[in-house]
Amino acid sequence: MLTIDQALGSDTIWCQQQWIEHHYLHSKIDPRCRPIAYVVRVDGERRGALGFGRPESTRCNGWYGSVDDVKAGRARLTRWEIINLARVWLDPRIQPGGSEEIHNAATQAIGQALKRVVVDYLIVHPPCFLEEPYALRECISYCDSSTHRGVLYRAANFRLMRTNERGLQTYMRPLRGLQPHEYRQIHRASDHDERARYHRARRMQPTLFAA
Repeated sequence: MLTIDQALGSDTIWCQQQWIEHHYLHSKIDPRCRPIAYVVRVDGERRGALGFGRPESTRCNGWYGSVDDVKAGRARLTRWEIINLARVWLDPRIQPGGSEEIHNAATQAIGQALKRVVVDYLIVHPPCFLEEPYALRECISYCDSSTHRGVLYRAANFRLMRTNERGLQTYMRPLRGLQPHEYRQIHRASDHDERARYHRARRMQPTLFAA
């Protein structure tokens, strides 16, 4: 049976090691993207690692950008409503032809993770300003078309949104909405988060004008 768990402690280190050793980028997710990870388990054994984080690009014209971009009609969503599926790695043993092959293992793992990440991510990295859009509405992921064909993304119900001049494709999948109790969990996390409290306090400080 395939399940996922949010990576904590030694599991986080294990996920990073798998991406460095086996993922085609051979690197962990940049900490500036504020990542979280999930361990893919089969009958309790670690068999994969998924990683999410904020997109490195903070603006994509007509799609996402700042709160002001949305207000001005330059973007449909704020960048805070976007999450990036940045790493997918599965042990060859559970992939097609492997000794523990699981049918559609990757799409199963991604599907489970997308149901959870809308809450898990915002509890680990709570929003600072609850009056602004923060609920995760779309997940994106990038595909280098020079080496990959995007088969996994299409199988996992992602849609190709754009291809840049370097052949880098951006795929997108809508995310589920939050339930009332999940909003309450996120609000509590924000109330107690040191970073969120710091930024709220800074915004509330009156602007000082020189005499």
